[in-house]
This record gives sequence, C-alpha cells and structure tokens, in this order.
Amino acid sequence: MSEIAGLVGENIRQLRKKRGFSQEQLALRADINASYMGQVERGEKNPTIDVLGKIAFALQTPLEKLVDVVSLSDPSQEPLEDEYATKVVHQMNGLSLKEQEAIYRFVKQLVQFKEIQ
Repeated sequence: MSEIAGLVGENIRQLRKKRGFSQEQLALRADINASYMGQVERGEKNPTIDVLGKIAFALQTPLEKLVDVVSLSDPSQEPLEDEYATKVVHQMNGLSLKEQEAIYRFVKQLVQFKEIQ
C-alpha cells in the first residue's frame, strides 16, 4: 500500500461514514464494484481520477476533499512549523462536531498545563 493511497482511502472512509453510507451503498451510488471500493478505502488500489470523481459525486463532496492529504514527513527532515497542526486537523476529518469540540478542549488543557510549568 502506498502512503498516498492509504490517506485518500481514509478520507473516503471518513466521508462515507459521515454521510451514513455502507461501502456497498457508496459503491452502488458511484457505479463501481463493492469489492473494489473496499480495496480503495484500505489503500490497496489506486483509483483513477475518473473513479475518484464518481466517488466524490456519490458522496456529494468536492473531489479536493478526497485527495486532501498530509504526507508523512521524512524523519531526517526538520518538520515544517505547522506540519503537526495540519496532521491533527487531518485526523479530525470525519469526526462529529461534538468529538472535534472534545479534542479541542483536551488540547487547550494541555497547552494551559504547559504554560503553568
């Protein structure tokens, strides 16, 4: 599995779950094989841009949301200033507003604790 295929697959999975679709329902709406849909979500297959377009249309979301990924950095390179914040945001994609709020409060408490030290 390539890193990018796994990240795109995870984006699709999160968006699918957010819409309340099963893999089979999404595959039917996108007019693709249900088994293939599972392989795409697991990052085992690299879908063409046409297939990604069908999936985006079926999810009623812009194609950009499917391919909006944050590549894991090379550990030998110095991380970008906001790289970790971007990774956190990526992990929160697909979570409910309530779950996102809980994570925000947790992070806020961690930052406040650090400031006390």
